[in-house]
Order: sequence, then structure tokens, then C-alpha cells
Amino acid sequence: MNPLSIGGYLGAGSWDIAAVVVLSAVAGAVLCGLALAAYRQRGTRAYLLIALALTALFARPLVALLSGFSLVSGPTHHFLEHALDTLFVALVLGAVYYARTVEKRLDEEGL
Repeated sequence: MNPLSIGGYLGAGSWDIAAVVVLSAVAGAVLCGLALAAYRQRGTRAYLLIALALTALFARPLVALLSGFSLVSGPTHHFLEHALDTLFVALVLGAVYYARTVEKRLDEEGL
């Protein structure tokens, strides 16, 4: 196997993919923790939506690790990652919409 190759499965000895997935999981966990801390401090729905979006982002490398250890099939892995991508986008758009329209309207009404 070429040491600079990209591809394959963890079980096949592709440690480059494993390293990237583990690094992604660690970075996602840090971002998720920071988002949850920000939500706890601010307590607004927009912060909650962003925290949930980053939790979905953190779940992606976990699905990849499960697939790498053959605990999740390839098609299921593919479906879950696209579903998590869709959830991430929907939550971010919801947070932006909520912060720009609903919170702004609540501020103007004095609530």
C-alpha cells in the first residue's frame, strides 16, 4: 500500500483516513463543547440551534468510525452522512432566520 494513498478502510490498514477522521472527531467535540457553553451563557434559541448543528457536525466522524470498524454498512454510512449534512444546513439556516427575524421582532416589541 502506498503510504500517501487516500482511501480504503480502517480494517485494510488505511491509517491516513483514520487519522483524519479522529482529528475531525476531536475538532468537532471541541466545537460542540464551545457551542454548548455559548448556549448556556446566552440561552437564546439561535444559540441552541447552532449548538445542535455543531453536534450534527460532530456526529459525522463518529459515523465514519463506526463504518471503519464495520459496525455500520457502507450504504447506511452514506445515508447517515448525507442526513447529518442536511440537518446541519437546516439548523444553521434556522438559527440565522431566527436571529434575524424572530429575535429582532421580539426586541422591537420589548419582550
